[in-house]
Amino acid sequence: MSKPAPNKSVGLTIALVCAALWGASFPLGGVLAGKLDPVVLAIARYAIATLGFVVLFIFSKKHTLKKIQNKKDGFLLAAAGVSAQAVFFYFTILAYEYTSSGEIGVINGMAPFLTMLAVFVIDKIKPSAPKVFAVVLSLIGAGVIAYDPSNKIQGLNLGHLFALFGVLGFVTYNYILGKFGSDLNSRYDTFSSCFYQFGAATVALLFVGLVTGADFASASVLVENGKHIATILSLGLLCSGIAYALWEVATLKTQDAVITTMALNVLPLFAMIVAYFLLGELMTLQKLAGVVTVVIALCIYTVGDRFTKKAVIEPVVDEKAAA
Repeated sequence: MSKPAPNKSVGLTIALVCAALWGASFPLGGVLAGKLDPVVLAIARYAIATLGFVVLFIFSKKHTLKKIQNKKDGFLLAAAGVSAQAVFFYFTILAYEYTSSGEIGVINGMAPFLTMLAVFVIDKIKPSAPKVFAVVLSLIGAGVIAYDPSNKIQGLNLGHLFALFGVLGFVTYNYILGKFGSDLNSRYDTFSSCFYQFGAATVALLFVGLVTGADFASASVLVENGKHIATILSLGLLCSGIAYALWEVATLKTQDAVITTMALNVLPLFAMIVAYFLLGELMTLQKLAGVVTVVIALCIYTVGDRFTKKAVIEPVVDEKAAA
């Protein structure tokens, strides 16, 4: 089956919707962080996401679960789920104990650079100058947001290392999608793919919880009140199930692992907005300036190569015309 033609504008738009949902997950996670065991919180989030797809398959006549066709597919789906969900969220929750959500946001802003680096090292694809500039500019914007003086905690600490481990998990996932996503999509629909990924993440986290002696009894906090119930359902269904399904669609639309990851740089914007209403955190001019910088970086990344290609192509066309 031939690959579908890329549509980077549509893909980027969908990726921005995912960024909004994932940005909201930071303050939502902050509502529950510290109230129960981190592993238990992660298990609850992805178990709910997995059950959401089970309900979809049971009651939907249009969508049915596709069986895994071979061991390679099973490995890729499991690896994508464990890296993006289990690794990413688990280490992010651990980071909350040592650092602020703003600083976690700037480390998440490293995802485009790390993805681009992975593509360069593994596939030997050299990034263009506009892409490199855009990624660097986006990191500057994310840094402006994260190191705003109004942030409660600043300076290097163990939380930054945990957050970096989490981002590396997401970069691994995004690379798998960029490299094998189209092939997997020819055999599995988005819902089946996400079901297997969330299932693998839930199993992996259960294993971690049993090995580390996680306090499973702390899960009672999740049903203490309506706010906690709404929070965990939002994390599981909106910020996980729906968001990751949309993310796979975005990656398949763009066929470019870096351009979709660039959308993640607006996470601080959505995190800041939700945190303002949910947790009463401040929005400052410095943070807004950082957001504007990130948006400019996105625009440069999206259109920069077009001008570079024109500069290379036009002299050749002129020579042919002269001949």
